[in-house]
Amino acid sequence: MPVHFVFVTDSHHYPDASEDFSAPKMLTQSQRVLDAMPAAINALNPDFVVHGGDLLCGGSSFEMPWDTYTRAVGEVASTCSRFQAPTYHVPGNHDSDAQQASYDLFAQHIPIPEILDIVNVGPRWRLAVANVYHDCCPISKPCGIWTEALDQALRNAARTAEADGRALILGIHPWVVPHESQWDNPEAPGVILEGRRIRETIKTHPALSMILTGHYHRNRISLFHDCLILDTACLIGYPMGFREIWIEEDGTFRTRFHRLDLPDVLKTSYARSTPEENAVWAGRPEDRDAEMSLPRWR
Repeated sequence: MPVHFVFVTDSHHYPDASEDFSAPKMLTQSQRVLDAMPAAINALNPDFVVHGGDLLCGGSSFEMPWDTYTRAVGEVASTCSRFQAPTYHVPGNHDSDAQQASYDLFAQHIPIPEILDIVNVGPRWRLAVANVYHDCCPISKPCGIWTEALDQALRNAARTAEADGRALILGIHPWVVPHESQWDNPEAPGVILEGRRIRETIKTHPALSMILTGHYHRNRISLFHDCLILDTACLIGYPMGFREIWIEEDGTFRTRFHRLDLPDVLKTSYARSTPEENAVWAGRPEDRDAEMSLPRWR
């Protein structure tokens, strides 16, 4: 059977935000963005939904007060309950609280993996959802760390998937493959720490067929040793959208980038950056909408 799902990330809810913070984010409009998300996704009738992290703006640079954080957690949990398809959540660095850098309250309302959770999402597909903050502080290490424990769990999942004749999709918050200009920087912006470890696993485990990431707020579609990498822009600012993804039985992959129907917010967000910066957020046309045969499907 074909697989049809949605990947959305970096919705960054901040109740009653007093400012928008850095471009392209529109935190003063986060309630409108949050409210628009379920209806836009439900209209596509996906088999399942993956949220790539940063549902809200808790820890790190936002320093959200505790009472605001508790309200934000309740509001995003209520919103996510409106999804009509099974939904799987990747923890983001801003999903922790700002006081203790803890995910305890968040995890009481939004299910997140302790290290790596695996679920069947189709007759031929499994989804792995990773917590790259299980062994580090999300405030001091916002890109997370690809630990040995994570790597062993992913390798085991890939070996099992291959033995069972299934392919594996990995959902993870930060980028795993640097931009071509970043390869000489071990702490490149947006890229997970200890990334060499996971990139070696990608090379050596062919069942790992697709990786979904957010965090860096820009669209990019690329191949790394024939593994499809879908880096996806934020929902909270330009280009203000999410990916719809299809995988056919013959391994044909298609994706379409959908923008929320909030033209005034989108216009204001666009005006916060230069045209050149906005082009980076949005990516090239082929970084938003694409079709190909998945190289690892065989």
